[in-house]
Amino acid sequence: MKNKEYIFITGSTGKLGKTICEVFAEMGENIILHYFNSDKKIKIISEDIKNRFPKISIIKIKIDLSSLYSVSYFSKNIFYKYKIKGLVNNASFFEKDGKSLNANFLNENLNIHFRNPVTLISCLINSDSKNRFVINITDKNLSEDGYNSYNKSKLLLSEYSKNMNFDNEKISIKEFKPGKVLPSKNEEISLLKFKQEFQKLIR
Repeated sequence: MKNKEYIFITGSTGKLGKTICEVFAEMGENIILHYFNSDKKIKIISEDIKNRFPKISIIKIKIDLSSLYSVSYFSKNIFYKYKIKGLVNNASFFEKDGKSLNANFLNENLNIHFRNPVTLISCLINSDSKNRFVINITDKNLSEDGYNSYNKSKLLLSEYSKNMNFDNEKISIKEFKPGKVLPSKNEEISLLKFKQEFQKLIR
């Protein structure tokens, strides 16, 4: 597998994640689909993409990103096995806080939206792939009432993206803030708009 380069996409089973996967598949890129709870969905999505784009290679990786992982874990289980040139930190957990502040819930949000994405970025920076890039999916609205854990953790990733937003020989790090896409009165149009905006970003 090492001779092939891959795009690693976290949160691949959601509708936005699936759309992102399709964008790279249309470009002829090999992709690694990350998932955790959606075994049936990942099978359907991977088979659908493979049927439409038979020339690309697809890998499925199951990891619970609500738990915290180390650089050594990701290096051993992902970056040592596969040559990754692109990372899309798309995995997200959009759920209201409870009535009282719950440290475990906040930590899960921080792990999914900030800690693990930054750890994955560190692995990519230290990899030997050329023309490496990272796209961090955040949100236009990070002040929504009742979503304090989500807002704070996504804001950290947004600030990291801005501080690390550079293009050089090593790596390109960009932020994509799509805003609210779903639910929508017309899901097809909303996803198409999301896809078009994402395509512009990676051109």
